[in-house]
Amino acid sequence: MSVRRFSTFEGVFTPCLLSILGVIMYLRLGWVVGQVGLSASIIIIILANLITLATALCMSSMVTNIRIGPGGAYSIITKSLGIEAGGAIGIPLYMSQAISVAFYITGFTEAWHYLFPGHSGLAVSLIVWGAVLGVTYFSTKLAFRIQYGIMAVIFASLVTIFFNNSGYTYSDIPVTGERVGFWPAFAVFFPAVTGIMAGASMSGELKEPAQAIPRGTLAAILVSFLVYVALAVCFAARVPAIMLRSDPYVAIGMGAWPKLVLAGIMGATLSSAMSTAVGAPRVLVALSQHRMLPFSEMLEKIRPGGEPTRAILVTFAIALLTILLGSLNQIAGLLTMFFLITYGMINLTVFIEQSIGIVSFRPSFRIPRSVSLLGSIGCLLVMLVVDARFSVLAMATIGVIYYVLIKRHSQVYSPDVRSGALVYLAEKFAQAASKLPYYPKIWKPNILMVLYHQEQFERALPLVRSIVYPEGRLSIINVIDEEDNKEVSRQGIREELAPLRQEGIFTEAAIVQTGSPKQASFAALQTVRGFFFPPNTFLQILDEPSTNDVYTYAVVEKASHEGMGIILLGINRKLGFQQKSMINLWVRRESPNINLAVLVTLQLEQNWEASVRLIQVVADPGEAEGARTYLEKIKKLMRLSSDVMVEVLVGDFQMVIQECPVADLNIFGMQAKLNLESVQDIHRNIQSSVLFIKDSANESALA
Repeated sequence: MSVRRFSTFEGVFTPCLLSILGVIMYLRLGWVVGQVGLSASIIIIILANLITLATALCMSSMVTNIRIGPGGAYSIITKSLGIEAGGAIGIPLYMSQAISVAFYITGFTEAWHYLFPGHSGLAVSLIVWGAVLGVTYFSTKLAFRIQYGIMAVIFASLVTIFFNNSGYTYSDIPVTGERVGFWPAFAVFFPAVTGIMAGASMSGELKEPAQAIPRGTLAAILVSFLVYVALAVCFAARVPAIMLRSDPYVAIGMGAWPKLVLAGIMGATLSSAMSTAVGAPRVLVALSQHRMLPFSEMLEKIRPGGEPTRAILVTFAIALLTILLGSLNQIAGLLTMFFLITYGMINLTVFIEQSIGIVSFRPSFRIPRSVSLLGSIGCLLVMLVVDARFSVLAMATIGVIYYVLIKRHSQVYSPDVRSGALVYLAEKFAQAASKLPYYPKIWKPNILMVLYHQEQFERALPLVRSIVYPEGRLSIINVIDEEDNKEVSRQGIREELAPLRQEGIFTEAAIVQTGSPKQASFAALQTVRGFFFPPNTFLQILDEPSTNDVYTYAVVEKASHEGMGIILLGINRKLGFQQKSMINLWVRRESPNINLAVLVTLQLEQNWEASVRLIQVVADPGEAEGARTYLEKIKKLMRLSSDVMVEVLVGDFQMVIQECPVADLNIFGMQAKLNLESVQDIHRNIQSSVLFIKDSANESALA
């Protein structure tokens, strides 16, 4: 359990401010001014700070709406977009922070070399690495207190720059006139303002995180903004542009006490290293608590004093490996992308929750929706401006991690809003679709089944699945007696539908407990037709032997009256649906049911990989040729496969079906007036399972 021990100033403001007032302020701000001039430089500072300000405002809004846990940005994203999205962002964010420790230590070493060029760079880096590890390992509070001293040095160095009246001391660096444009200069400057997560990463150990994170982060952004603007004005007023472009150490020459400015540079790198070294292990602990990583049970351990010692050691091991590998400037851009994606996701998270209208989103710190939208867009644009290649690589990396985590089927409870966001989009698209006319071209199988016996459904499920897969829908209404156990029935249906859901088939089910199944069925048929996505086909399983023809007739007639296509399914108990290799589609001339029959046949042909035979029965041999021509015409008009066979049988229909060509399923059209006795006769006499189909006039196999 994390110990709540840090105040706003100590746990948020100080680490955020020191992360922002880093080496770029000393070594790159003057270069930016020299490249694009004072006015454009101030615009760059404003644009960069607007993006981080939007992110900070969004983050502040979120932490006043949720009980933020350890991990800062990871916790925010997890509680809104789910554990997988949080992990996809949190894992690369942690690695970026761990590697950044090494980058900051390397920056300190370069500044040290300015004073002592003869010292070994690796030795200096290892000594600093060990010192930062020691402070961080034994006491985070000590690390923060050391940062107070560093902050004093940084501000003292800035004072010597601002109030030095003796002018600029020129260095011996050769003068060059190379120029870059606005956006390249922006890309160089922007990483300066990416330290706003330093305080949020301490969320698990802040006394009042909902208050501390907004206040501390926003205060740090304001102070750092004023410092950057003032320093840019100072650079422009006192140093020629050509020298600003040429001398990366121009800030040292501007100070009344150059060594104090150099101490400020080293302090800035050291404070950034400490802030990151303190925050990164907390993110690792949060990831481990949700079992996002190998050895999570070991990594989540926290010392009684509140220090995540094992996570600290892992973080510093990564940093050490980075130092030993040498300069890793080639991946520096990738690390910046991970920070930017994190910022963008926080903005996007707030925008989603603001947009979908859920009651649970009621932060005490409210912001306009335009802020979160512009923050999201701004982060994306900055990524593309800074480095489009690394932007794509970073997003691809996060996408892969998200896919892997989804495949793991994490059982961690995460009260996220993903379903709400999807429902919101569905509602908006549904509203747009409702204004457009229906056309049979968009038909797909959306089947409604009213069940009275679950064992019937078990036998029918293989065929039903083959009709609706992959993009159809299946709605089940299970009518049970008043004395039946409702929960047992619900669990049984859920288990039956589970394989279909795993295949991505949209399924839904409801239990109706009543003493009057007929009235319940009628009410259900009327109700579902009022939905925006109503079923378009009613599938009824025939009793075998027939024991309830009157009831079946009434329900089928009601479904037909409600505008649904009808499918009656008779299952051959001996054969079932084992072979799935041949389908007989029986076609009458000018049949009113040909469209739905063909559409269902096409679904089964594809999903079974079966052969299809078109059959027509004629009483007179002289009609055979005309019937064959008709079937070929149907085959062509309805764009059936060239492999579909055509066969004309001569004789009495009732006699022919008893000796019809062998098939695993026979499909017939219904008469205009349902004759259940005739249907049951065919069901009994034919040696396969059978479908009887009736169009609703909303289907078209010609479209």
